[in-house]
Amino acid sequence: MKYGIFFLFLVTWSAVAQTPETAPLDSLTERSKRYLNAQQPDSLYALMGEAFHVQISATQFTQISQGLKAQLGRWQSAERRSVKDGVARYKAVFDNGLIDFYISRDNAGKIYTFLFKPYEADVADKTAPVLTSNPLRTVFDKQVDAVAQSYIKKQNTVGLSLGILRNDSLFTYGYGETAKGNGRIPDANTLFEIGSISKTFTATLLADAVQRGLVKLDDPLSKYLPDSIPALQKDGVPVTLKTLSNHTSGLPRLPTNLFSTATDVTNPYKHYDRKLLYTYLKTAALLRQPGKEYDYSNLAVGLLGTILETVNKKSYEALIQERIAKPLGMVHTVITLSEADKIVFAQGYDGKGNPASSWEFQALVGAGGIRSSVNDLFQFVKAELGEGPKKIAEAMKKTQETTFVNGTTTLGLGWHRRTETPRPWFWHQGGTGGFVTYVAFNPSRQTAVILLTNSQTPIEELTAGFLNLAEQNTK
Repeated sequence: MKYGIFFLFLVTWSAVAQTPETAPLDSLTERSKRYLNAQQPDSLYALMGEAFHVQISATQFTQISQGLKAQLGRWQSAERRSVKDGVARYKAVFDNGLIDFYISRDNAGKIYTFLFKPYEADVADKTAPVLTSNPLRTVFDKQVDAVAQSYIKKQNTVGLSLGILRNDSLFTYGYGETAKGNGRIPDANTLFEIGSISKTFTATLLADAVQRGLVKLDDPLSKYLPDSIPALQKDGVPVTLKTLSNHTSGLPRLPTNLFSTATDVTNPYKHYDRKLLYTYLKTAALLRQPGKEYDYSNLAVGLLGTILETVNKKSYEALIQERIAKPLGMVHTVITLSEADKIVFAQGYDGKGNPASSWEFQALVGAGGIRSSVNDLFQFVKAELGEGPKKIAEAMKKTQETTFVNGTTTLGLGWHRRTETPRPWFWHQGGTGGFVTYVAFNPSRQTAVILLTNSQTPIEELTAGFLNLAEQNTK
C-alpha cells in the first residue's frame, strides 16, 4: 500500500489530561469509523477537543478526511490492541489494508489524540542482553538505564547515544550498536543524521543574519527570490522570513513536485535542486494567510536555507561551519561526510530493522541535512543556555523569543516550546529514513537532553522518560 500526506495526521500526543477508560475510547473509535465512512467530517470534527481544533481547522479536516477515505477505502473494523498512558491503539481494517489507529480523550471527554500510522504487528522484545557503556555504578546511572532499556529492548532498535546535562556536567551513555552485528557501542562522538533538528541550526543562521544587518525577520520572502516568481502572499499578507522559520508561512509540508520520476524514495531529497524549487514556487498557492496558523513545513525551512545562502553568498554547509560549528568547537557536525567521518557514522535502519539509505539534500538542506554527535550537540545546547561566544549566544537567544502562540502551540525561531510547565523546555525532534533524534534544553533548570538513535523506532516514551529524569535531577 502507498501512503501519502493524508495518511498521518497527529494532533496531540501526550499523557497530560487523558483518561484511560476503554469503553469511552471504544465508543469514540466506533463513531469515528461511522462518520469517516459516511463522509460526515463535520460530525467527526465535533468529537474533537479544543487542542485538536487549535491545530487543524474544520476546512482542513474536511480535506484530510476526504483524502484518507480516498486512499484507504471503507473502514471495516477496529480491534483494540493496547492502552498506554491513556492512549488506545487499535488494529483498523480498511478496504486497502491494515492501519494502526491511536486515540485518547481529554478531561471533557473529547478526542485528544487522533492518529493513523502504518500497521506494525507486535514484535517480541529482545531476550539477549544489549551492549552498553553504562557502568551502572551510581543511582543516576541506574535511573538512566531503566529508561534506556525500555527503548533498546524493543526488537527493531539498533543503537542509542544519549547525553544529559546535569549540574554543569554532561553525562553520556551508549546502548546497542552503530551497525547490526559490529559490536561497537555508539559513543558521544558517533555521527547520526539529526534530521529536522537541522531546522534549529537554520534558525540560528537566520538570527545571526539579522544581527549582522543582512536581513530583517519581517522582510517579505519575495525580496530574496527571482523576479520571475510571483510574490507569495494571501489576502495581502506576504510570507516573511519569520513565518518560514516558525511554520506559519502557509506553505505546505512539502512541494508538490518533490516526488518526480527522478526521485529515489529511499533518498527523497537528493534530486531536489534550486531549479525544481523555483519551478514549484512560480505556481505555488498558500494554504492559509501567513502568520495565522501553525502548519509544520519542511518546504518553508528548506526555502529559508536557500535564502540564507543567497544573502550570505555562501553554501549552507559553509555557513554551518563558519557561523556555528567552528565558533562552538563542533568538530563532528557536517553535511558532507569525509572519509574520517564515515568511520564514525552510524548505519541507519528503517522501522522493520532493514538498513536504510542515508539522506542527501540540495535545495532543502536547511530542513534536515545535518549529521552530528552527542558531544557536538552538547556544545550547541550549551550556547543555547548562554555559555558560548557572545555573538552566537545572542543569536541563539533570539531564536528562543516567542514568535507565535496558538493554544498549546508556542514557537520561537525553529524551536518548539512546551507550555504545560512554568519552567518550559525548548525542543525539536528529527527523523530521516533510518534515524530518529531529539534535543531539548531548559534554560530555567540549566539542563538538556540529547537522544540520537539509528532506527525508525518511535522514541516518544524515551523522550518523556528522560525529560522527567532530567527534571528530577536538577534544581
